[in-house]
Amino acid sequence: MKKGQVYGIPTYDALFKWVLSKDSVRPSFFHAFIPGLVIKSSERLDDHMNLLQELQLLRNAIHDGEITKLVASLKDKQPKVEVHVDNSYHDKATDLLKTLLLHFDDIQYSFPRPRFDGKMDFVCRLDTGEYALVEMQIMPEDQWDQRALAYVGAFYGNQLRKSDSWKSIQKVIGVNILGGGKDNLKHWQETPEQYVRHFRFQEQIHKEDPPRYLHGIEIIQYALANVPENVDTQEQKDWLRFFKDAHNMTEEDVEREIKTPAVREAFERAKLVDLPVTVREKYRAEEDMFDNLSGLMAERETKGREEGREEGREEERAKAELEKKQIAQTLLKQGVDMSIVQNATGLSEKEILSKN
Repeated sequence: MKKGQVYGIPTYDALFKWVLSKDSVRPSFFHAFIPGLVIKSSERLDDHMNLLQELQLLRNAIHDGEITKLVASLKDKQPKVEVHVDNSYHDKATDLLKTLLLHFDDIQYSFPRPRFDGKMDFVCRLDTGEYALVEMQIMPEDQWDQRALAYVGAFYGNQLRKSDSWKSIQKVIGVNILGGGKDNLKHWQETPEQYVRHFRFQEQIHKEDPPRYLHGIEIIQYALANVPENVDTQEQKDWLRFFKDAHNMTEEDVEREIKTPAVREAFERAKLVDLPVTVREKYRAEEDMFDNLSGLMAERETKGREEGREEGREEERAKAELEKKQIAQTLLKQGVDMSIVQNATGLSEKEILSKN
């Protein structure tokens, strides 16, 4: 944190979630970044792709350590396991228990722990009934589009469990804010001038006017490093200034330049001195982690230039992924929380801990 800094960096996960957890702030954010949307309210949901966390008590029970140990011990003694009801042997109940023991691994696999469901940055149900999934990504990642589509697609499909009919399945809109942080890195190296991308499913054979779309899924991405001088609305302009420059601004700057009331409220919530202790601690940990990550990446980049190696595109990509994994493991050794490392690098826990 630089001397005299008033506001934190809003693209850091802890601060971003704290700001958008305010009910009165969210509608303005969604108005700014989802074209044509008009809402008055939104409800924040659990951040797992399993939107209602169905059967959560069952998930907790079957993955409980003591239960897992008990099942393992009973499996070893399965031929001798019997169920007695009112002190009498019950053959059908015994058969049921043996069947459950036999297939317990399959049951655990079918109802995984929540962390295997995938976890998103911020999830809301809009007052239109639609869902909005917000993802912040500071560090560039080659597979970002695949990851964004996987999140939105999985969330869309998970509605089937709770829906009474196909008609009740709601649209899912993914909003990706790419960049920010201290370095404001570019995410679209091949199209450095592009600021926004909007993906929808469009019918490809019959070119109609207007075009025909499947409206269940949309993904809208904004590259903070490529913000143009003129944007669509004052509201969007104010939010972009917040995400890009809040940590460099003074209270006088905000008073003079920010016109949108909800964005002014966002600035108030982003004041470092007023953050709740838990939010401040997570924010500091992220700040340290990104500082370390930036330093490690710069060091490796310099070393690579000095060695003057020329490698093919696929080799470069493989090398970059390996270096990202090595950086992640270094950060873990320095005590950075796994969830923060995952969020920064885009790697899964399995990828980070893998020895290959």
